[in-house]
Amino acid sequence: MINFFQLRVKNSNDERLINLIYFFVPICKKFNIKFIINDRPDLAKSFNLDGVHVGKKDSSIFFCRSLLGKKKIVGKSCYSSTSLAFSAQKHGANYVAFGSFFQTKTKDNTNKVFFSSIHSWNKFKKIPSVGIGGISYRNLSSIRELNLDYIALSSSIWNNKLSPLISLKKIKNLIDNY
Repeated sequence: MINFFQLRVKNSNDERLINLIYFFVPICKKFNIKFIINDRPDLAKSFNLDGVHVGKKDSSIFFCRSLLGKKKIVGKSCYSSTSLAFSAQKHGANYVAFGSFFQTKTKDNTNKVFFSSIHSWNKFKKIPSVGIGGISYRNLSSIRELNLDYIALSSSIWNNKLSPLISLKKIKNLIDNY
């Protein structure tokens, strides 16, 4: 089941982002999927989106929260750092994302996540965690033990030899049979 859709389009102008928002928001609403935009709390506010996801070089959680309010979702990339995750949790993030778990083409200069870091995080976490980075139906079972609350999928759906629908069905089958 898809719970969240994150619009992550790097190096794009506002017109293209706005067109994508107009395209995807009705689809997300139809299927009761939360719409999160990457890096742009201003657009999340302007279009009353469900939330924003920010990274190390983006707006702070404090800024996002003050702009969007307490009811909107604010997620934070923590890469492979549990200290970033604890800080994000302390400052009001709704979830944290760890990655990259595997090699990925959607992001340059990624750091590999150590499973021990996720195990440490799980002992003290109060907010959900998301696994990102190169996750596909081929390797999903190898991160099962980490008890991530969510997994983020991108290139395994959109940039492979299979159709997006077949890829999603394969992943859903793995999740259903966990």
